[in-house]
Amino acid sequence: MIISTIASHSALQIMMGAKKEGFKTRLYVSPKGKSFYSSLPIVDDLRVTANMEEILSDDGIIVPHGSFVAYLGIDMIESSKAKFFGNKRFLKWETKFELVDKILQKADIPQVESFDLDEVRGDELYFVRIEGPKGGSGHFIAYGHELEGKLKDVKENYRIEHFVDGVFIYVHFFYSPILERLELFGVDERLVIADANKRMPFKDLPYTIVGNKSIALRESLLPELYDYGLAFVEAMEKLEPPGVIGPFSLHFAYDGEFRCIGFASRIDGGSNAKHWYSSLYWGEEIMMGQRVAKEIRLALDENRLDEVIT
Repeated sequence: MIISTIASHSALQIMMGAKKEGFKTRLYVSPKGKSFYSSLPIVDDLRVTANMEEILSDDGIIVPHGSFVAYLGIDMIESSKAKFFGNKRFLKWETKFELVDKILQKADIPQVESFDLDEVRGDELYFVRIEGPKGGSGHFIAYGHELEGKLKDVKENYRIEHFVDGVFIYVHFFYSPILERLELFGVDERLVIADANKRMPFKDLPYTIVGNKSIALRESLLPELYDYGLAFVEAMEKLEPPGVIGPFSLHFAYDGEFRCIGFASRIDGGSNAKHWYSSLYWGEEIMMGQRVAKEIRLALDENRLDEVIT
C-alpha cells in the first residue's frame, strides 16, 4: 500500500508517519522543490511535475492537506475516482463563510461577532478576514473609520469581525471511525508577520503565517474544547455523511470566553509543531501524519478500509 500526497503544507509529517507505520510513500513535487524533497529518504517515489492534477490518477491512498484545494479545486477533488483518506466532501466546508456558519451553528459552537460595513463604529478595532484557507494572507486589522477606504482594494470575499483582544489558539483533533473515539491531539498558536508589532510601534503588517508554536493549554480549559470537538463531529455526521474522518482543527479567539473564528477540515498546518497530548491515547508522542497512517493500518487489519476513505 502506498500513501501519497502533494509536497507542501504538512507533506513531511505525512510521509514520515507513513514510513513509521510500514507504508511506501509517494510525493508529487513541483520542479522548484525537487532538490529538497529528493534529498529525503522518507520518500520512496518522487514524482516531479508542474501539474498537480496528476495525483488524481494515483493508485495509492491520498492524504489531503491545506494546499489541495488551492492546487486542484473542490470540484476536481470531489469528482475524482482516486482514494482519499477521510471524507473528501468535508474539505469544502472550510472554504466558504456560509458553510463555516452552517456547521458551527449546527454544533452550537459560539462564533466571533461579525458586522456589515454600515454597522461598524469609527473608534473601534475590527479584524477583516478573507474567505477560505489562505494562511492568513490578506487579513488585516483596522479602525472602523478606516474600513471603507481599505476595503475598496479587496477583491475577494471578506468578513468584518469584532477584534478580540485576547489569544488565538488552534485546537487539533482526530476522529477515528475504527476506534469510535475523538482524540484531542494538541494546541498551537500561529507566528505571523504582524507579530513584529510586539517589538516596535504599530504598523500595518500582514497576518501571513510563517510558522507554528505548540501550546500546553491550561488543563481546566481542555474539557470545554473537547466538548466543542465532539459537537462538531456529531453535527458534521448529519450535514455531510459519513462526517468527519481523521484530522480537523477548530480555531478560537479567547478572552475569557471561546469564540470560533474558523476551522480546518483536514490536517492543519499547526500540527507540524509537536504536541504531547497524543501520548494520552498512544503512550508516546506521535505526529498527526503518523496518526493518519495508524488509522489506515487499523482499517486494513480489520478489513474496514472503506470506512476511512472516499
